Amino acid sequence: MKRLLALTLLALGACSAKGSAPAAPGVSLLRDFSIAETAAGISHWRLDSETASMDEKKGLIHFSAPRIHFYDADKVSSEITSRTGFLQMYKKEVELTDDVVVNAKKDGMLLKTTKLYYSSARGKVWTDEPVIIYRDRTVIRGRGFTANPDLSEIEIKHQETRMGGT
Repeated sequence: MKRLLALTLLALGACSAKGSAPAAPGVSLLRDFSIAETAAGISHWRLDSETASMDEKKGLIHFSAPRIHFYDADKVSSEITSRTGFLQMYKKEVELTDDVVVNAKKDGMLLKTTKLYYSSARGKVWTDEPVIIYRDRTVIRGRGFTANPDLSEIEIKHQETRMGGT
């Protein structure tokens, strides 16, 4: 947790909101924002955003166009993008909304949904919303799922699978 807070403070010092409207008291407006979680010098994930606003009292950072990279042995294992989202700093939990896409680099899978949650403590992504997973010519639809961020272990509720023809 101390690392996350330290990274947040470093990011605040590195970001500027020149030309932006004044923020409400206790809210910082940020551009080209980046925050990461590391342990023993190894990156677990990094979140980048075009713009963000941090409400220090609530411990929330709201993002526009966030992009989260998850790492496995210093290589990007997956990337999650959306239009908006927020991070609860003290819980290290993220909620992403609007056109959420998970791109699992190793397996070539692509997941699409409208809302996705990530918990650093659990190391999982999940949603109760409809999901569509694409892999080669296979399309899997479901409502609700839980998975590792790289989609290596997936549990889909209410699943329907269709195989593409040759």
